[in-house]
Amino acid sequence: MQKKYSALIICIILAGLFSIIGCMELYGRIKYNPDVIKLYTNRLGLPDYNYYYTGRSNLPDAVIGIDKKYKFNDRLWGKIENHEDVYKKIYNLNDTPYGDSDLIGSDIIDNNGLKLGIWFSSYYQTIVKKNTDGTVEVYTPYEPDDYDPDFF
Repeated sequence: MQKKYSALIICIILAGLFSIIGCMELYGRIKYNPDVIKLYTNRLGLPDYNYYYTGRSNLPDAVIGIDKKYKFNDRLWGKIENHEDVYKKIYNLNDTPYGDSDLIGSDIIDNNGLKLGIWFSSYYQTIVKKNTDGTVEVYTPYEPDDYDPDFF
């Protein structure tokens, strides 16, 4: 009887471990790339990208460009319709109530290192997900320290 329960517990643990590993395969990340900022400073917008912002329209938190070959879930993002507005939104990323911020340029990559798009923000964390149907999701940016509980 003891062996039966031990085998069942091992099977449950292995099933949980495999499901966690399977879910991790969907997640990508942003990877710092100083050349992305040069695209903005030299006004070299990429025509094969669709651009989006999150946050207030005049004070966004992030601007992203997603390669047009990917379907993008934009439920958390507003579409930027023309390249001139892309530059305005990126310029406004530095216009914070606390003074100028450090603008970070990054590549948005999937779990295999494939470039999905580009990222502009003073934030350096987000969740990137490429679903099994090929749809790309990029969550709104955050600072890791923003979510630490402060009970004291």
